Amino acid sequence: MRDKTKENPRNFSPTGSLGLLFERAKSHNHLNKLLKDALPMELSGLSLCLIEGNKVFLVAKNPSTAFRAKKQKTKLLSILKKIDGLSGVELLSISIDEKKY
Repeated sequence: MRDKTKENPRNFSPTGSLGLLFERAKSHNHLNKLLKDALPMELSGLSLCLIEGNKVFLVAKNPSTAFRAKKQKTKLLSILKKIDGLSGVELLSISIDEKKY
């Protein structure tokens, strides 16, 4: 009989480096959902790309969203600091999704 726990990611037990990667991915997805819920309508095209120490990298879906976000960095930082898990953020970087352009 085959071990079915390895086929379904929900049943995966987090041991080793692959398990750590799964846990980080779950955490990233959760933080990205919280961010999208907290963003105002005009910045809804932003998504979380990377968290590295106290710096957060966001990706905009188009150049106009990136421009608006860069003009409102202080507002974005205050939104990020209100999210549990991102309260220590001090630096913010915004780029455009290059795959579409």
